[in-house]
Amino acid sequence: MTDGLTHRMLRDWDRPSWQMIIIAAPLIIGATFCIYGWYADRVVARRQQTTSGTIFAHEPARRDSYGYTFNVNQKTYGGWQMPYDDQQFTVGQAVTVHYDPLDPNNSALVDYYELSDRALGPAFFLVGGLFVATFIFLRRRTARQSSRMNPS
Repeated sequence: MTDGLTHRMLRDWDRPSWQMIIIAAPLIIGATFCIYGWYADRVVARRQQTTSGTIFAHEPARRDSYGYTFNVNQKTYGGWQMPYDDQQFTVGQAVTVHYDPLDPNNSALVDYYELSDRALGPAFFLVGGLFVATFIFLRRRTARQSSRMNPS
């Protein structure tokens, strides 16, 4: 490249505005967490096992959470779950517990494939928001560059 062309390209290049960074960063971070959650649950889903457990507590103050216990290899494990959709639990109810055989402390009352799908859901909205923000940024940048080249 010639020095004149390089100088003109550097002069015409606009750094992203702080507004774009402030909008894009949370969207990227949020999408990353959603995708990581999806991946982690998908890995557990491939090896998950089920056993029966029992609901032992209900705490409406803890976001309507239900406590459950289950046994694996003569050891008792437990967890808390908020009901999804139309799930209804009662204290003393027998439930199916899905757990990670490598770490039975990692358990849920929902299949891990379903958990992974739920974790991925918000990522689509976050990535869509990132595309919209990028589109707006590029449109504004193009408008600024054309107004500089064609002063009225």
